[in-house]
Amino acid sequence: MNKYKIDIWSYVTTIFWTLLAACIVSGLVIYYAQYDVINNSSTKYNEKVLNEYIKNTVIEQNIDLEMSYPSDYRIDMHLGYLYNVIKEYDRAEYYYKKAIGKAPENIYRPLYELAAFYVEQNRFDEAQEIIDDFPQKSNGPLIRYQSYLYRKMGDVYYRNNQFYYALKKYEKARYYWIKLSNPPLGYMSSLNKRLSESAVNLADIAVNSNQIEEAITFLKMAEKATPKDFVVRYKLALITVNTDMELSYKYFSSLFKEYPTKVDYTAYYDLLIKLSQSYEIEGDYTKAKLYAFRAKTLLDYVYTHIVSNKDVYFKMEDKSLYRIGDKYKILLKFSIHNISKMPIQNLHVNVVYKLGDKVIESYTKTIIEPSNRLLPDDTINDIRIIPKTFRRYEQSDVPKIGVEIYLYKVPSKKLCVYRGKLFDKSNIEIKQSKLGLDCSSYIKYFANQLLNFDSSVQSYKESR
Repeated sequence: MNKYKIDIWSYVTTIFWTLLAACIVSGLVIYYAQYDVINNSSTKYNEKVLNEYIKNTVIEQNIDLEMSYPSDYRIDMHLGYLYNVIKEYDRAEYYYKKAIGKAPENIYRPLYELAAFYVEQNRFDEAQEIIDDFPQKSNGPLIRYQSYLYRKMGDVYYRNNQFYYALKKYEKARYYWIKLSNPPLGYMSSLNKRLSESAVNLADIAVNSNQIEEAITFLKMAEKATPKDFVVRYKLALITVNTDMELSYKYFSSLFKEYPTKVDYTAYYDLLIKLSQSYEIEGDYTKAKLYAFRAKTLLDYVYTHIVSNKDVYFKMEDKSLYRIGDKYKILLKFSIHNISKMPIQNLHVNVVYKLGDKVIESYTKTIIEPSNRLLPDDTINDIRIIPKTFRRYEQSDVPKIGVEIYLYKVPSKKLCVYRGKLFDKSNIEIKQSKLGLDCSSYIKYFANQLLNFDSSVQSYKESR
């Protein structure tokens, strides 16, 4: 028996599957290469050369296909797309219409492509005629096309700052989308967001024209589209202060619970005082005392729990990179100025270093001890954050190092005062360190605490 006998069938099978795989891979490479050429023309290829390639090669190939398959509407539709890419719009329109003439009954894609083409050309009347001619029936693809077209029209109006027309088109797009039996949530979410943005822009325009009631109407529309949007609800809280104080209180109360560091507590406090005075004038002393109590409780809570943008002015003073051997430490130096009307005490800082999106280090430091105070209009200078250990960074990593700096009185109520990259290639200054930085840092820290303690003593004396 010949031990070198070849299994012919296995050999042929292997050759067959290898050739098939090679054909599939080649086909995919050709397809995605053509797709890439067309869709990345503005950034990767010379536009003139690309247009010549599409016109003399890709379009000619599709025209040959059309001659071989004259009844296939999809070839004409693709030709319309290709002529649109090279900006031969008359030819694009011709082939889109030709595809419509060939398409079987109940196939609406060519009509959609022509209407979308009209929208891109700002020929809204012609696009609207096509939409109006769509049969009104429960056909999933048809309903999607109608929604997509209204969305496209809304986007064009939005880009042109025609927010009222954009709003109306987005409403129509949403009307059709919710007619689907099980509409995907992602599209609806983005559609509602753009509708809300249009309504907010209209509200801002109305406020600038002193049309407050109209502004409230638009903001209510925005709230209905995006009920959890902080900006929309906060605008409603502020705008209803003088028209409906109880409604304003409802918004302020809810927002302050959810976003205590974002809400202007001074505006919230002023509202509570106005409500108390209003009920006192009306003779409802129970409610007057209730809102006065809420105002006092708010200030007490803020004093012990909250630091906001209304309280502090944060300034980054220095960002340095120190090296020992092949390892580094990052020194941050910043100042904090009390711009509020109340003393600040028990203040902490949390510094989070990131490399891209990955957290690489996190440090926490007490800036003002619970027994000390930073008086209004006072400043703490030369606050330094220095990691305890040196870390090894690749040179290419340094421009990617980012930082987030948070101030807080209690850990669950953090205020982000700085976020961004620390260094770029033009401003990286690496300093040599032999003894480290901690000693000078601690000296500066205790000096600041002593100065702050002196302010506290003065504050105590004045309060007696």
